[in-house]
Amino acid sequence: MRKIFSASLILSLVFTLGCKKQLSQSPTTDDASELLTAQSLAAEEATAKEIVICDQKNARIVMVDVANGNKITWEWKPMASYAAIRSGAQGWFANLSEAKPVYSGKYILATASGGGVAIINVSSKKAIWYDYAGGNTHSAELLPNGNVVTASTTGGYLLIFTVDSYINDDSKQGGKVSFEDVHNVVWDKANKLLWAAGKDKLKAFSYNNSCGSPVLTLKKTYTMPEGNAHDLFPVYGSTTDLWLTNSGHIYKFNVSTGKFTLIKTISSVKSVCNGPGGYATILDVANGNGGESWRTDVITDINGNTVYKNTSFGMYKLRWRLVNSFSYPAGDSFHECTH
Repeated sequence: MRKIFSASLILSLVFTLGCKKQLSQSPTTDDASELLTAQSLAAEEATAKEIVICDQKNARIVMVDVANGNKITWEWKPMASYAAIRSGAQGWFANLSEAKPVYSGKYILATASGGGVAIINVSSKKAIWYDYAGGNTHSAELLPNGNVVTASTTGGYLLIFTVDSYINDDSKQGGKVSFEDVHNVVWDKANKLLWAAGKDKLKAFSYNNSCGSPVLTLKKTYTMPEGNAHDLFPVYGSTTDLWLTNSGHIYKFNVSTGKFTLIKTISSVKSVCNGPGGYATILDVANGNGGESWRTDVITDINGNTVYKNTSFGMYKLRWRLVNSFSYPAGDSFHECTH
């Protein structure tokens, strides 16, 4: 009886140890490697820092992740089939002049000196809407009802498009306002004003929010400390401040007080953009590299340190791929008042 008990005990121990061994070994195969891969991808996504760049030399918009080996994560070319821009309109997108993330970062609002303006779906790369503003288009902005306003330096005017993605390059135009050498447009959602700067003037306009009969009405005019306004863009995280550049200076402008604060004396700044902690305040300072005098091959921080350099690029304006809470509501998604 004692022998039978001992044999049973030994067999039971062997079986138990075998099961434990199988259980302890199983996670070290496929499941574990898949888990590690998923964790690695999540970590890479979490630390991505993408800059949206107008690469005029190569006729494209790109996103470069400067936190992960300067990898080009996205590219858009107006002549590519995915863009869905008809052949006769592709020339409108020569010398891309601005590309700003909109609609929670899922779209890009782009303009070009050739006169084109487009809303691009980042996922599909399709220009879901595009049209012709003309006059060396330098900037565009979304209006609350889904319409788009553009700024054209040549001829000097703001122009509103009643966005209609069903017909693309034949949308109704209106709300035209003369503004000499205007280079930029920014919507201020808190004050319900459109800000724009040209020459030595910074102006604020109200918008009637009309779909088919849009009107801008001048509400405020400020004279800048120096002229030749160029870039205007929200200071990340602020509800009151805008970046403003001209030929030789970078300012912050407070929309509540009307005060201009000099931040840096520096020439040829085509764009300035900052982000949350860990993000540099990045500048596009023209150095003549990249095929034209107004382009550059290097992105620097506000102290002149190199953030990204690529000698095959001819860069113009650039923005961090971040949500702009100064201009747009949280969770904003594509909408148009025509449909």
